[in-house]
Amino acid sequence: MKLATYRNTAPGATGDRLGALLSNGNMADLRLAYAGYLAEEEGEGRPYAMANARIPRDMTQFLAGGAPALNAARVAVDFAESALRSGGDPVGPGRELCALKPKHFRLCAVIPRPGKFLHTGLNSKKHVENTGNKAPENVAGAPRFISSLIGHEEPVVRPAQTTRFDYEVEVGIVIGTRCKDVKSENAFDQIVGYTIYNDITAREVQRSQALGGVFLGKNFDTTNPIGPYLVTSDEVPNPEELLVESRVNGDVRQHERLTDMIFDIPTLIAFFSQMTLEPGDIISSGTFGGVAHEQPDPEPFFMKPGDVVECEVEHLGILRNPIVAPE
Repeated sequence: MKLATYRNTAPGATGDRLGALLSNGNMADLRLAYAGYLAEEEGEGRPYAMANARIPRDMTQFLAGGAPALNAARVAVDFAESALRSGGDPVGPGRELCALKPKHFRLCAVIPRPGKFLHTGLNSKKHVENTGNKAPENVAGAPRFISSLIGHEEPVVRPAQTTRFDYEVEVGIVIGTRCKDVKSENAFDQIVGYTIYNDITAREVQRSQALGGVFLGKNFDTTNPIGPYLVTSDEVPNPEELLVESRVNGDVRQHERLTDMIFDIPTLIAFFSQMTLEPGDIISSGTFGGVAHEQPDPEPFFMKPGDVVECEVEHLGILRNPIVAPE
């Protein structure tokens, strides 16, 4: 499944909703589609109440529901796809449409409020070599904060504090179980799926403790796009070999596979699970070679207002965001 957090753009519609991308490009409201299934297929007398209980609108709460919530979502998607195959539209118990065309919704940060967002630094052999750093002896971790998260197509505001505004394509590894002290050989059992993450960085701030260092340089508002979807693990073959790419205005800047990681996915999970991990927590892969500040003359490579940055990961899609100036 390609799960999403989205917002209906119709006048009067309020609040984020949990959805799934359908084969025709429409967005199914999982809660409403599941209610439709309960009413039509199971004769449930209280379909809305049952659907509300089984499929929360918040992604983190939904993932905390574990296998029962995921199974309900799969039933909802199958119900909606069956309607499409029959030549109709999926509808809820009251015959209301339960899928929106792309022009009627916008995507939000796929997990708007993760309990923990754990970023991995210096985790690419080529990136470490190109930046003149030493390979770390252990995982280098740092937090990201929810006020910095945005979704696909949402604008990234370049902070006034920087002109050296850099892109960093990464893979977000999403935890699906409450776990601690995970052994590497059991790591993939804890993963519910994967998403795309752009670790946009204000380099002047990152490199100056007086200006805020890494803590602020990677946590300005709107500088952590994530999405467009959470793609469940069953749809991501060979996750340790995923091909990642970043582009600015169509120009390819990064192009690498996750095989370039210094610490692989099981190692990251084992390391970060020294503290308790919970459903919806995100661990990033770290970025790869090709970022602007690696270049011999980096200035032309830094992003500026008017640019469009894209991060693409095979099986996961494309995360696209325009860069804008502060108001």
